[in-house]
Amino acid sequence: MSALSKEMMTSALCDFREGLSNWRIWWLLGIGDIRQRYARSRLGQFWITLSMATFVCAIGSVFALLFDQPIRQFLPYVAANFVVWTLISGLVTDSCTTFIQADTYLRQEPLPKTVFAMRIIVRNLVTFAHNIIIIPIVFIVMGQWPSGTWLLAPFGLMLVLLAGFFTALLLGVLCARFRDLPQIVQNLVQVVFFITPIVWPADIVRGRAGFIVDFNPFAAFLQTVSEPLLGNYPPLSAYLMACGTTVILAAISIPLFARFRARIVYWL
Repeated sequence: MSALSKEMMTSALCDFREGLSNWRIWWLLGIGDIRQRYARSRLGQFWITLSMATFVCAIGSVFALLFDQPIRQFLPYVAANFVVWTLISGLVTDSCTTFIQADTYLRQEPLPKTVFAMRIIVRNLVTFAHNIIIIPIVFIVMGQWPSGTWLLAPFGLMLVLLAGFFTALLLGVLCARFRDLPQIVQNLVQVVFFITPIVWPADIVRGRAGFIVDFNPFAAFLQTVSEPLLGNYPPLSAYLMACGTTVILAAISIPLFARFRARIVYWL
């Protein structure tokens, strides 16, 4: 490793340390984004929960008929999966604007750039906290009761957030340089929605196109959180896929961030 690259890596690690320690900044930025989105609204942030509940009930009822599934089991399945998917997809799409959205701050203050990656995490985590209220309500209405597997959900959630942090660094740098990339990512996320078992049962592709689920990292992250909420133990393969994907994201994003960290402000 050259002296210059060592200096870059050292600066990046300092950015990580300072960014994580300045938790008040990224917490207030994330909360401020949510408040600004629903400013001057009578329901305010509860629009998040209301719109999600309406969508889950509509989609769950329609797809239960299409796939000939008992609604008492299928609606909780859709509710858990879609709430978790909203977190995952939100982390990916918002990561494209990690530094683009922060151009005002980056041009005026020498803030650690990892602050804005954590801002993405906070924003989506708060939205998830609003949406997760729907799951126990749907379970109670459908006569489903929580089990001890719920205790595994926080571990899966931590994997999702850790992968989301590295995704924010990776896509944040790339999208700041290549401005067409956010539209490409958004389109890809829409495609992934249809090939991930969110509103359709995973069992219907077993034996025919099981690779759609088995080799889908989005499905793996989804299962690590939603399956415990549904009273099931996630398969070991899901944890291995999620951990492996997180390691790969870290191995790509950290060197990329270290290499181009100083140039980000000139791309804005």
